[in-house]
Amino acid sequence: MSKLDYFQQKNLNPADELREILASLEERQPQLKSLNAEQTQSFLLDLNRLDTLFRELELTGLDLLPEQGRFQSLQSRLQQKAALLLKLLGGPATLSALRPAPAPPAEKWWWHLDQLAAAQRQRLLRQVGLIVGAIVLFVGGLVVLFQTILAPSPEVLVRLEAENKAYEAIDNRQYQAALASVEEGLAKVPGDAELLILQGVLQEVLGEDAAAAFDQARALLNDSLDFYLTRSQLQLRVGQPVKAEADARAALELDQNSAKTWFLLGQTLEAQDKLAEAVPAYQKASELAVDSGDGEIVVMARLALGRIGASP
Repeated sequence: MSKLDYFQQKNLNPADELREILASLEERQPQLKSLNAEQTQSFLLDLNRLDTLFRELELTGLDLLPEQGRFQSLQSRLQQKAALLLKLLGGPATLSALRPAPAPPAEKWWWHLDQLAAAQRQRLLRQVGLIVGAIVLFVGGLVVLFQTILAPSPEVLVRLEAENKAYEAIDNRQYQAALASVEEGLAKVPGDAELLILQGVLQEVLGEDAAAAFDQARALLNDSLDFYLTRSQLQLRVGQPVKAEADARAALELDQNSAKTWFLLGQTLEAQDKLAEAVPAYQKASELAVDSGDGEIVVMARLALGRIGASP
């Protein structure tokens, strides 16, 4: 029997029913991830009933300001977990079957969890893109510095030029052009491990065989940890968070005390909307970074925790 059925059987007046449902939703919200599909459906129906009661009682002039504040706060927390709710419910198809027809307005966001989760994912990808763009600009500045003051070897300049062209193409989802830039760079510096890993990642995106590029890069690096970390970062860059997660976990098998690796794992999980798993990864990254004095990782991990509504 759902909570709503229980309330109705008690023959509560609308105001008392509203307060009962609100209290029940607040009690269940911290344990969302333990709900099954039926319980999640009941949760959404209770949200909808609560919204209806607020609208009906507003017409009576009843003072519900405290309850409205609690409801808004509850909604803010729940909207951040749209992807989790959608997953617990059973996915977009289940939501579509449950959604009333005609479709309710956008403010009834619980009937549009699929759209809300997709929008949140796009915002995350844009944020990652902004961070990556800043990194590219930083690398571009280094290129200028190298060319004027530090005067690096021609091989370094070739690699940086190839990477910059490739990243620009990747940002525009022009993966074939990105691969061409990398291969152009490898023609001049065939033994560059980072370019080889980037070549392999792009080949996988394009459905090509990447084994040769990865094997050659691994042999050149002679360091599996660096190989997995580099490949994971690049896979995340091209929008392959599942593969990036696998490599981050492989890196952790080699070094459990790397704050950078735990932070990278958190990024790969967040990119998949696995927020409940991303939180402990970011927390571990922050703890290890504090111990090692890595202020940059401390700040980035805490910002990530704040972004997804968790405590550092």
